[in-house]
Amino acid sequence: MGSCKRLPLGTIATLLLFIQISFYQCDGKTAEEWKGRIIYQLLTDRFAPSGDLPSRKCDDLKNYCGGTFKGIEKHLDYITGLGVDAIWISPIVQNTDRGYHGYWAQNIFEINPHFGSRDDLKSLVAACHERGVWVMLDLVANHMGYPPGTGFNNLIPFNESRHYHPQHSYIKWPQECKDQWKIENYWLAGLPDLDQSNQFVATTLLKWIQGLTDEFGFDGYRLDTTIQVPKTFWAEFRKAGGAFMIGEANNGPPPCGSMEYVAEYQGYIDSVLAYPMYWTLRKIFQEKSKDFTALSAAVKSSYTIYKDRSVFGGFLDNHDNQRFLNLNPSHTSLKNALAFLMMGDWIPILYYGTEQGFNGGSDPNNRESLWPSLSTANPLYKFIQTLAKFRRSLGNEWIQDKQVERHVQADAYAFSKGGILVVITNLDTSINISVRDTPYQPGNTLGNVLNSSETLTVSSDGSLPVTLNSGQPLVLFKK
Repeated sequence: MGSCKRLPLGTIATLLLFIQISFYQCDGKTAEEWKGRIIYQLLTDRFAPSGDLPSRKCDDLKNYCGGTFKGIEKHLDYITGLGVDAIWISPIVQNTDRGYHGYWAQNIFEINPHFGSRDDLKSLVAACHERGVWVMLDLVANHMGYPPGTGFNNLIPFNESRHYHPQHSYIKWPQECKDQWKIENYWLAGLPDLDQSNQFVATTLLKWIQGLTDEFGFDGYRLDTTIQVPKTFWAEFRKAGGAFMIGEANNGPPPCGSMEYVAEYQGYIDSVLAYPMYWTLRKIFQEKSKDFTALSAAVKSSYTIYKDRSVFGGFLDNHDNQRFLNLNPSHTSLKNALAFLMMGDWIPILYYGTEQGFNGGSDPNNRESLWPSLSTANPLYKFIQTLAKFRRSLGNEWIQDKQVERHVQADAYAFSKGGILVVITNLDTSINISVRDTPYQPGNTLGNVLNSSETLTVSSDGSLPVTLNSGQPLVLFKK
């Protein structure tokens, strides 16, 4: 899939011991193209099985539940109906025992048989592309799975101790969170940590990512455990993959995972997940330990610190953190946070199950099976659907516009992007505010995307009085 041309790859610095290889650069999608997408993150094992949907959810969340590539393909209507136009699927390689999530590789060249075959995966990608849906693959280049038995004999192709860093327990966090050498060399959660300075390891990983793009035609990649791998290796990995790459540069909440720390990785790969912003939103909406002045500071800083803020991945939920509704059961708060996520200046990422009100806690409880909950009638599904379709209708010119702060107070925040004004709160009760700085003219009539019967008028002095009834957010446009 895709046309590829053979290009020479220069020497990979001292880090890779002057390895010389060549690779195919394929026509994967670019960062600029990904800016217009809305991503739906799913775990293949937890989305849908190939056959009929079971009548109850999976009970043993620490093992395989039965989701497959065919199950995803069979229910693409559910995904496209939500309004998204890209999916992020979990790692596809054969895993060690109970590696339902994909992050414990046993053989990087084989497809996990629990999910289906190579042809099943190709069929899924083709079906997505026919619908205009792009496919982002999650992959791991930092470590392998827990070795079955003793030694590394059963880990393919990295079956010798020299392929790994010497075993050390992972860093003491947060005490050692600034020790980058330990972050890159010590073993995370006891998983064998690959040594990318080893010639065989580096060459193999680069040819592997080249092969994935060439064989399956993936449109982009999410890089697991990005901070545990040297940045210079990621730069070569990006070239070999020939497609957009977004990294999980997560070192926890600030000061460990500061914007400055995370932003460094955008100099080597296309983008990063917006973890520093995630922690800020979590403190405002879920933990209620900060107010919107913190969000104001974070948004302003993001435009000065990041190489390109508009291309990083914004999210509220994922497979590594407690779900939003687990920390705060308020659907009103979730809707306000979703309005910020969906209308902001970044690539929105929705974690499967958020649209069904899932409220699982820490891993694995935040990795529930979606069946039998594939309901398109759920109010949260409808809410996200409205915002997603509206965002996509605004076009490329709107995508290129930056966020502009219009109002901030402890319990309310407003920003515009293009001609759209978003007003949110972290309260569940009604609140009245006056937005004095708007992108509109006196007398303009505004509609609310989230309530078609609601109309507002800009005052003669240019300000906009608004009421967030029962704490419901506003997404306003000029009629």
